[in-house]
Amino acid sequence: MNSDFFYFFSFMNKFYFFLFLVSVTLSSASQTGCNDSAATNYNPLAISNDGSCTYPITALNYAAKGSMMSFANESSGVVYTNGALWTHNDSGNPSKLFKTDTASGALLQTLSLTNFPNTDWEDITADSAFLYIADCGNNNGTRTDLKILKISKNQFLNNTLAVVNVTAQAINFSYADQTSFTSNSNTNFDCEALISIADSLYLFTKNSGDYQTRVYKLPKVPGTYTISPYTSFNVNGKITGAAYNKQTKEVALIGYLSSHKSGFTWFLNDYKNDLFFSGNKRRIELGNSTNDWQTEGIDYASANELFITCESSYVPATLYTTSKMNLISVSVAHQYLDANIILMYPNPSNGYVTVDLTNTNANKISIYDIMGKEVMMVKIETNLIQMNVLFLENGIYTVVISIPGENNWVKKFTKL
Repeated sequence: MNSDFFYFFSFMNKFYFFLFLVSVTLSSASQTGCNDSAATNYNPLAISNDGSCTYPITALNYAAKGSMMSFANESSGVVYTNGALWTHNDSGNPSKLFKTDTASGALLQTLSLTNFPNTDWEDITADSAFLYIADCGNNNGTRTDLKILKISKNQFLNNTLAVVNVTAQAINFSYADQTSFTSNSNTNFDCEALISIADSLYLFTKNSGDYQTRVYKLPKVPGTYTISPYTSFNVNGKITGAAYNKQTKEVALIGYLSSHKSGFTWFLNDYKNDLFFSGNKRRIELGNSTNDWQTEGIDYASANELFITCESSYVPATLYTTSKMNLISVSVAHQYLDANIILMYPNPSNGYVTVDLTNTNANKISIYDIMGKEVMMVKIETNLIQMNVLFLENGIYTVVISIPGENNWVKKFTKL
């Protein structure tokens, strides 16, 4: 064989092998999927998160630290900043912020805002220099005076007086997509959740009409703005508070269902830029589906520790703490099957639910509450089942359909 030809042949083999390696590497690097090992559809080969992760139904244990009834009986927001915890009441209450003992829930100090009323304070957040109060509660969708109140920390950080007078600047805003201001108890233009990231504020709406949330972005510079939503998500509930973890860049949302039962949190992480719903979206139930519990405030104490507050309309206003490590499974030992095999509708429902079992040989339907207790069982005698769920408390349930010789079919169901 000619030596020149031999070297050329050898070179081409190496070149094609190199191209093969590059192709394999690029293919692996571009593979998207669920890369969270806690998810039910975890893909260990996924390099890039595509936001498709689904999770087993779980609840979060929490512990009461103390009552806030004497000063914050309508605690509506909470923020932990500079080693101190601050909370406030909502509509019609005095314009005051309360420094709260994290071990007992006791009052330590009061900030009295002298130049703005508490029209409807719904959440609070902070950065290194300022507190920001969301005066944008809008339960009936009629307000035209929405604002964020910006309070400099220099006014109180080194002040040890029991009561400190402070002033604020206003960041006024309106929604570009709101065209009607007629009173409506099912408005989608209430907003009770606020976080601070870098030079921006982010608002998450509390949609009473469709149980979704929209996100709006505001600059921190006082002025007047018209803002438009840039992303949204079906949270299946009413969002009443939000928190941002600077360590992990995770966002936590807190809320409840229509009757204030079945409090929940959403944990959002591994998202792209400020598209909070583009990454992992995990819903955690707060474990109180039988008693009214108006969960309103949430903030991080550390990467995994959180503070939670509630209003006293249904149970006494209380400061709670919890850890993300305290997750408990409420979908005990059930396996998941392709959701397309069985049809179940409507979901959510406030009355009857139809289950179409035409393509299966299922023999039993069981419904479990969020603590894993079976609350309903239906024997299957026909392919089209109508289940009466009127007697169930409002909340999140797990429907398990037993199929002999196959995996169980499992789906979350919401009773409104």
